[in-house]
Amino acid sequence: MAQQNRNAYAYNNYNQNAKIHNFNSTAAPKMKPAPQSRPALRLVKKTRQTAAQLQQQTAADTKRIIKAMSVAMAIFLFMALAIYSRVQLDEINREINVVEDKIKLAESDEIKINSELNSIISINNVEDYAANQLGMVKVQNHQVVYVDLSSEDYVAVVNGKNADMVINNN
Repeated sequence: MAQQNRNAYAYNNYNQNAKIHNFNSTAAPKMKPAPQSRPALRLVKKTRQTAAQLQQQTAADTKRIIKAMSVAMAIFLFMALAIYSRVQLDEINREINVVEDKIKLAESDEIKINSELNSIISINNVEDYAANQLGMVKVQNHQVVYVDLSSEDYVAVVNGKNADMVINNN
């Protein structure tokens, strides 16, 4: 800023010197701003108002004040409701985040438990437990007997008693 003022001062001196010494300059001469004219003031006589006019004026002013206060109250209530709704929205979002965190924790626990369950129930573990703990062996093909249940079955009664046997009619 100080540099600008010095340059402006130098420029002004140059212009003054140019006028005195008749230097030809390509810069446009500075123009002084035209004085602004003010509108003429005129005297206005205020007429005296009657009591009825004053009462009407007071009533109109009161109505304007009530309208302005009503608008201000409406704006205030609107802003208060907007702030309240934002606060409620923030609280709900915070609760949602807490529940989402709990869901993520439960899902990770589920994955852990499922992996433990899969390792316990794996076919190799079941076969090992059956062979070593229970003394079981795998069935072989010659030990398998297939039963055909597609034909009709009936029960034979001998001497009025159930013979406890099913006779297959093949």
